Amino acid sequence: MVHHFFSTVIMGIEDGANAKGYNIMVCFSNESYKKEVETLKVLSNGSVDGLIISIASETLENKDFNHIKGLVSEEIPLVLFDRVVDEISCDKVVVDDVGAGYKATKYLVENGSKKIAMITTPNHVNVGALRRQGYEKALIEAYIKTDKKLIIEVDESKDIKTQIEKVFHEDIDAVFAVNEIYAANAMRVAKEKGFNVPKDLSIIGFTDGLISEYSSPSITTIAQHGFTMGKQAVELLIERIENEAEIFKPKKIVISSDLKLRESTKPSS
Repeated sequence: MVHHFFSTVIMGIEDGANAKGYNIMVCFSNESYKKEVETLKVLSNGSVDGLIISIASETLENKDFNHIKGLVSEEIPLVLFDRVVDEISCDKVVVDDVGAGYKATKYLVENGSKKIAMITTPNHVNVGALRRQGYEKALIEAYIKTDKKLIIEVDESKDIKTQIEKVFHEDIDAVFAVNEIYAANAMRVAKEKGFNVPKDLSIIGFTDGLISEYSSPSITTIAQHGFTMGKQAVELLIERIENEAEIFKPKKIVISSDLKLRESTKPSS
């Protein structure tokens, strides 16, 4: 819930559910595999009509999805959103993460940045890995070699700001962060080190939340449309719940993202 994106997804789910006469229960894994397994065990005993899940970071790291595959084999209506895995056969709603990473990096390159740091999640969190693919694709197109020293994979169990500070030891002229908390931390470090944003350093974050809007300067972001994602996810789920007799063919909805320009990047040249 510290990430604005997830709270907007939940708002979208609730809006779509209420419109169809359904109530929602919200449970948090806090990125724990054990908590996720225990919660799904309780929920799948007939107390709910269906489930919408964003997979916990620890589950992605363990690569153990048997508790979720069990829901599929029991024919419990299920939709995965944001963090999904191909090997689970169910409906999915995702953001075009590769396209979003590409869009953000390309904008920075086109405005003169050549040494673009990326602040991302550990590679097992697939949304971060996909955004990194987009980042690398934009660099390749611009004939800029990917420098691994400019990529920081943040371990959220440790101090985030301290980890982000490391990339400022390198010669950088832009930062692309995969969420707004990382972007805001990068902004704070940049100011402490005497950078003028955006004159010396451009910053682009992910998720168009209040942190990005009210930072000073305000942060250019990739808007993920979490509310739309929530509504799409619940619509898929209710369709599955109410049409049990139909032959099951999983659907995947990909939501495109937009670049919302603010003060932390140079104006488009």
